[in-house]
Amino acid sequence: MRVPARHAVIAGAQRLAGRLPPRWDRRVREVGKMAIAHHGRRISPLRTIEYTVQRRRSRYLVVPFGDGQLMVDSRDDEVGRTVFLTGGYERWQMETVLSMLAEDGRRVEGTVFVDAGANIGTSTVDALLRGGFGRAASFEPEPHNLRLLAANAALNGLADRVDIHPVALSDTDGTVLLQRSPTNFGDHRVVPGGSGPAGNGPGGDEKVECRQLDALVGEGRLDPEAVGLFWCDTQGHELKVLRGATTLAAAGVPHLIEFCPWVLGEEAPGLEDHLALTFSHIVDIHAGAPIRPADLPELRRKYQRHGFTDLLLIP
Repeated sequence: MRVPARHAVIAGAQRLAGRLPPRWDRRVREVGKMAIAHHGRRISPLRTIEYTVQRRRSRYLVVPFGDGQLMVDSRDDEVGRTVFLTGGYERWQMETVLSMLAEDGRRVEGTVFVDAGANIGTSTVDALLRGGFGRAASFEPEPHNLRLLAANAALNGLADRVDIHPVALSDTDGTVLLQRSPTNFGDHRVVPGGSGPAGNGPGGDEKVECRQLDALVGEGRLDPEAVGLFWCDTQGHELKVLRGATTLAAAGVPHLIEFCPWVLGEEAPGLEDHLALTFSHIVDIHAGAPIRPADLPELRRKYQRHGFTDLLLIP
């Protein structure tokens, strides 16, 4: 499985930028995107100025997004801002994964795309409009993101193809504490253990419902055999999500997960053990290279303080 050369350059730049302080990390990324006309020439100093002006005028902005359009919250300094500036969000990861799966003889056309941590629908919309998937099952527990997810499905004529689940995926059924970020609406996190009172986080914490994906399968709400890809970006909650989604691995469904050790914290070694036991092939899509289970601790040390990568997992 090979990463396209252009995407390999982008991934290398991301790793370099990830070693810098957060403020310079963003600046280096944006300069790099301008230099290579990343995703269609839309990012520019003028576009940045336009965003600054528009966010003062309106909380919500509808902007071009690949083959569709998205409504974003102008207060969101990560997902909303990136979509406005570039017209995409993590699209190269999607393109890289689909290219790798096709190279391996795995086709996703007409299958179900399962999106854990769907946010406002960036991956869901791209999967249906560009990726060839037939349907999506999108999981998002945060109420504000959830409303934008539903709006964006409707905005792109996809409402009848997206099953929206207003829950956090986990390894149990019940409630968990969701800690909100006040500026990065893609960085809301489930608090480990789900303990503590709601309302104390910087963005206003909230208790939300959580479900095991396996329980939904048992209820007949999802057929693992129909799933073409499980996309999991849950800000450090990945181990519990995977532990509650064993039916997908048993059905041979490919997974794409974010691997960010400094967010995973103490759960990183447990996630490594789970990956080693569950998946026969692990590919670091940023490097375009297979990872042996024995190499996962070294990968963790590489990203222990800054940066992250995404792993394609084949059961």
